[in-house]
Amino acid sequence: MCRVLSHQSSVNETGPKDYFSRRSAHVSSQRSCSTRGRGSSICILLACNANSRSVAGRNHKRCNPLYKTVSIKPTKSGIHADRIFGVKGESNEFTGTNLSTRELIQDAYHVNEDQIVGVPSWLNSERYDIEAKADNPAARGGDKRILQGLLSDYFKLAVHRETRLIPAYELVIAGDGPKLRESDSSHDDSALRVIQVENGRIMGREVPIATLATILSDQLGRPILDSTKLSSHYDVTLQWPTAPDSSQSAVLTAIQEQLGLKLVPQLIPKEFLVIDHVEMPVAR
Repeated sequence: MCRVLSHQSSVNETGPKDYFSRRSAHVSSQRSCSTRGRGSSICILLACNANSRSVAGRNHKRCNPLYKTVSIKPTKSGIHADRIFGVKGESNEFTGTNLSTRELIQDAYHVNEDQIVGVPSWLNSERYDIEAKADNPAARGGDKRILQGLLSDYFKLAVHRETRLIPAYELVIAGDGPKLRESDSSHDDSALRVIQVENGRIMGREVPIATLATILSDQLGRPILDSTKLSSHYDVTLQWPTAPDSSQSAVLTAIQEQLGLKLVPQLIPKEFLVIDHVEMPVAR
């Protein structure tokens, strides 16, 4: 199994975004490779026996790979170079190019970037080319444990998982009821199922409430829980002021006045991966 992460230039935030197309492309890319963040590539190989040990006083499953060779060197590639990583077929070889330690941790522990806590600055800035070879082929599905073992042995990584409460919003129906217009179900043109997100405006046809909640979450920078129980698709137009002195309250007011919906502040639990200890690897 091999994962490819390609660098993509950032979207022009001043222009409209085809939200459905963007989301569809993301899902499609995940089917073929497991995409995360900006571009990069790894391919590595090891064999291991899983056991458990205590890290920072906590039980922590890890992998003890039997390495023939391991090479970890500062990358010679540019920061925007593509990166490919994962088990190289059924063999016992792994290679990685232009990888940050954060990216290795994200893949090894299956977490998003915002779930990692206690990150030293070099975790993003320092990038490495990695080659490793094990005595025996890696067990199928064991590449996560293999990466965890690599990080533990050569980056001296110790982590634990922790649940914390974070600010969020709950999307509910306002007191006067929803002001949404249901989409005309007679239309069967996929081109109409598009949402455009511009600075201070959201426009779309055939929009499920769950998708609207996701877009609003992106705009407000908080998770949004949909509690409306609205199951239809809707034609949505939402606008709010974007003056420098305007705040999130302008968005909340617009949602209630124009859509008949309300965002209620909440605290929700979220799991984080806390870094207890990590070191820069010694070049080898």
